Amino acid sequence: MNIRPVQQSDITEWLRLRMALWPDSDPAQEADEVAHFLAVPPRPALPALHAAFVCLRPKGGLCGMAEASLRSYADGCDTAPVGYLEAWYVDPDVRGQGVGRALVAAAEAWARTQGCREMASDADLDNTVSQAAHQRLGYRETGRAVQFCKALDALPIASTDDDLRSN
Repeated sequence: MNIRPVQQSDITEWLRLRMALWPDSDPAQEADEVAHFLAVPPRPALPALHAAFVCLRPKGGLCGMAEASLRSYADGCDTAPVGYLEAWYVDPDVRGQGVGRALVAAAEAWARTQGCREMASDADLDNTVSQAAHQRLGYRETGRAVQFCKALDALPIASTDDDLRSN
């Protein structure tokens, strides 16, 4: 199994994997994120802020990817920085063959080189396949969340400075 950091030549396949993971995403936005990731130069003597790893198919192309970042905090973690598994996807035809495990191991190894002593991740509440995969790799559930959002009406336009004062 050939796992390595993502390279410029992987853009098309990396985008395919990202779109398979997030099918409702805007392809242009995904392309921008990939281009930005590859354009950010390494910073000598400073920790990297993110990393991405891919698994190569023997006959060309990619069959999986994992993206990781550094966070100052993650639920359930006691140390900082924390390595964070931001994205993880393996093509269906190679699942169950250790590709995901190898990709996550690469992300964890990267996090160790950045000074992390813990790694965190998340999964959607309804994604029981991802939850089980995380648990098989030694991750423990630290909580569940239901997130909320509310649209706010625009503020009325004030006619004088007095209208803006609350006291």
